[in-house]
Amino acid sequence: MDWSIQEVARLTGTTSRTLRHYDAIGLLPPTSIAANGYRCYDEAALVRLQRILLLKELGSRRLPTRR
Repeated sequence: MDWSIQEVARLTGTTSRTLRHYDAIGLLPPTSIAANGYRCYDEAALVRLQRILLLKELGSRRLPTRR
């Protein structure tokens, strides 16, 4: 199942602006982009985002890099 950027933001307590920023810097690109241009994220992306947010909360200055 894929979720839209708004759904992911709501599920994780972050903002769509933050998700767009993570995409722009290559940290969390969308899994796919729908025909209407919306970013879509799968379960693996949600897990990665949760890891990123946890590290950010713990004060880690070194975020995971793009694979």
